[in-house]
Amino acid sequence: MNQKQLSLVYRGTLLLVAGGTIVALLSRADQPWAKDAGSVGTGIWLIAVGVFTILVTLRHFRQFLNAPARDDPLPKSLYSDSWYHLARLAVAASVLLALTLAAVLLLVEPPQQCPDWRLPGKHSMPWWLFFIWTAPLLAGLSFIVARWQWVLRKAIESVDYPVAAPLAYTLVMTVLVGCAMSQLPWVELFSKCWPGG
Repeated sequence: MNQKQLSLVYRGTLLLVAGGTIVALLSRADQPWAKDAGSVGTGIWLIAVGVFTILVTLRHFRQFLNAPARDDPLPKSLYSDSWYHLARLAVAASVLLALTLAAVLLLVEPPQQCPDWRLPGKHSMPWWLFFIWTAPLLAGLSFIVARWQWVLRKAIESVDYPVAAPLAYTLVMTVLVGCAMSQLPWVELFSKCWPGG
């Protein structure tokens, strides 16, 4: 990322933080027009955050895909160390937990506070979280682990500035955080549907 792109990302982030602060302040005011303006502002702010995130992500993804990949073999230490094996184990465990979640939702009798596995106070079901959040996230993480050498080579070639952390370590941390995030439906089920919760 060159200096112009970096300053654009920083300015966009500052504008989004300032907009969120203004919306939060409007939502706390006791005037009826402020409540309405806060609600409209929240909607606009959420759309702006989504558009900004998608644009920045697509720009980096395009740069990542267009990076030339050399044919030299990567050092064996980049894909045969214990961190890589930990990432593979984390993805396998996350996939196993996702399959367990599917089995629980299909085969286990739902508790009284969550009839038909509907979350209380909401009209959503954990299946929506499973298909919209967990399945795509685990598919992407499985691709990263399956094509580790290619992803790592592309990541090395797409970075045009020195980085403080080794890219293999950063990629492993990305996989581990993604595995933790993929368990959101379990968190929802335990927090809302646990007996006595």
